[in-house]
Amino acid sequence: MVQRFKLASFASYHRQFAVLASLSFATALCLGLLVVRAWHYHSSPQRWLVWNLFLAWLPALGAFAAYNLKHLPSRLRWLPIIGFSVLWLLFLPNAAYLITDIIHLRSQPPVPLWYDLITLVSFAWTGSFLGLVSLLLMQELVRQTAGRAASWLFVLGVMVLNGFGVYFGRFLRWNSWDALFRPAWVFNEMLEGLLNPFEHLHIIAFAGLFTLLFSAVYLMVLSFTHLHLEHQRR
Repeated sequence: MVQRFKLASFASYHRQFAVLASLSFATALCLGLLVVRAWHYHSSPQRWLVWNLFLAWLPALGAFAAYNLKHLPSRLRWLPIIGFSVLWLLFLPNAAYLITDIIHLRSQPPVPLWYDLITLVSFAWTGSFLGLVSLLLMQELVRQTAGRAASWLFVLGVMVLNGFGVYFGRFLRWNSWDALFRPAWVFNEMLEGLLNPFEHLHIIAFAGLFTLLFSAVYLMVLSFTHLHLEHQRR
């Protein structure tokens, strides 16, 4: 029995390492594109993309930590799990936020437009998958704790919050640190929006569409993982 547990744990860590390696490779590609842009075209390296990608890694690392801490035998393991989960939820919009960086796409000679397009899409793709993988881990953690139905309600709630978070970050210029260092201000701003929803229909529309987009991509990723598991069983 112990041997089976060790083998299962090794297989789990092996799969997680493979996921982290693929995400690290995608990150290296993104950074390499910026290095080439600065070196070959003698243009701005767009450091703000590096910062946004760093912020996108934080929820992923928080989710991996929370997911693996559940194996600890101590009952106190839930304290760091809750802490990492809060970190994950606060910074999750930063992962999807990279999609909206495409708004910066414009001709900047001597850099070809297609090169900047590939660069922005690479960052958006990597950031999105960092967010999707972290959500997959957190859903599994909730499923093991509270059941399948609760895990899908959890995903739905997170998707909606994520949609609003991306809007607040892109158009109102909020950031995740505000919730930590200016919680009263954030609460008052959100309360004002809740009390006057009809004055903020454009925010609701953006958050709703972004929720649908991210949900569709998440379901596709989830279906691919299930298809892979079925193939392995056969």
